[in-house]
Amino acid sequence: MRSSVSSHVVVVGLAAGLVSAIGCSGDEGGGAPQNPFLTSPMAGSGGTPAGASGAGMVAGNTGVSGAGTGGTSGAAGTPGVGGTPAGAAGASAGTGGGGGGGADITQVVPTEGCGKAPGPTGRQTIPTMGTKDADCAAQVCGDWQWDREYAVTLPQNYDMNKPYSIVFQGPGCGGNYQGVYDLDGNAGNTAIRVGLTPAPNEAGHGTNPNKGCFDDKEGDDSLDWVFYETLYDRLATQFCFDKNRVFASGNSSGAWFSNELGCKYAGDATRPVRGIMPNTGGLPAEAEFKPTCTTKPMAGMWIHEKGDGTNPFEGTIRAVTRAMSVNSCTMGNSYETATFENFPIGGDNPDTRCKRIVGCDPLYPLVVCALDGGGHAPHDNVANPGFSTFIKLFSSTTTTPPFLTP
Repeated sequence: MRSSVSSHVVVVGLAAGLVSAIGCSGDEGGGAPQNPFLTSPMAGSGGTPAGASGAGMVAGNTGVSGAGTGGTSGAAGTPGVGGTPAGAAGASAGTGGGGGGGADITQVVPTEGCGKAPGPTGRQTIPTMGTKDADCAAQVCGDWQWDREYAVTLPQNYDMNKPYSIVFQGPGCGGNYQGVYDLDGNAGNTAIRVGLTPAPNEAGHGTNPNKGCFDDKEGDDSLDWVFYETLYDRLATQFCFDKNRVFASGNSSGAWFSNELGCKYAGDATRPVRGIMPNTGGLPAEAEFKPTCTTKPMAGMWIHEKGDGTNPFEGTIRAVTRAMSVNSCTMGNSYETATFENFPIGGDNPDTRCKRIVGCDPLYPLVVCALDGGGHAPHDNVANPGFSTFIKLFSSTTTTPPFLTP
């Protein structure tokens, strides 16, 4: 069994970089000191003693405890359901790095980059390195080191004091950071977009070599988890975004990347992913290709032609069914048994084009655009208005979700 990336990765320099391009080529299928902007508890990571665990944050039975591991404070527990009052967040202890999102997902948890002049945009590179197990799927196992490409696109009139949503975007095979979805002008200038480029062909993609794809068939040994973690850490110091509104999106190979990223990092204590937006890509069926996935809930919006012969729709079915399970959806336990309602996305699309699954936690909505046809395409006319509409659902910071009605 391959060990997780974090057990053998050495991070060089500051973290950075997502690069994506919307290619149509298919994949193979398959604390830091207390932040002055902080408005909800932040889980510490690194440092000396751990903060004490908190009980539920809202009225209810005692929630699942959130344990801090040093830094500013231990995170409060997740909300309980009915019953006793809320427990407080753990006390501050030790010194350490910044943490992940707040225990109350409806609150804004700004990065250290808030209140600072923004970092560089346009094409950037970031060094990544690590070690793959001797039995890795790639052509190149053992020690590796690659500079990765990414580019940041800021909303118009970027406000360094405003925590934005941030979207990591991956292209199809052969693409780069330039070809990612515009998202209808950065979701109406409410989101930071980060385009990513896959690792070079010399990295030896395990099942689709020499085609410029993401390393999405390596389980926890994937080069892309190192890329995401180092890039997240760099961007968190350079730009102002909300740790509770981090999204992953992509087309084709980038869709497999975003599905696996959400599966692995949903609810992560340090670099949590709130939701994903893949087009024509899913989760692999082979156990050796899958990363270790969390059991935390996540939001998602999937676009896929049901007869796609390059990346079969079954991959999306697997991804949606898994998301329904971790979200504890109550009306059906799989894509095939789900109950749907219309989810209008605009852009001259009929209201029936995309459907939201009924009976899931409204804080983690699940939407599927199952398109007729057998093609494999970027579906810009659906993805740009659709993904933008989806991201805007999360712009509220109140405890009353705005996304009961799109």
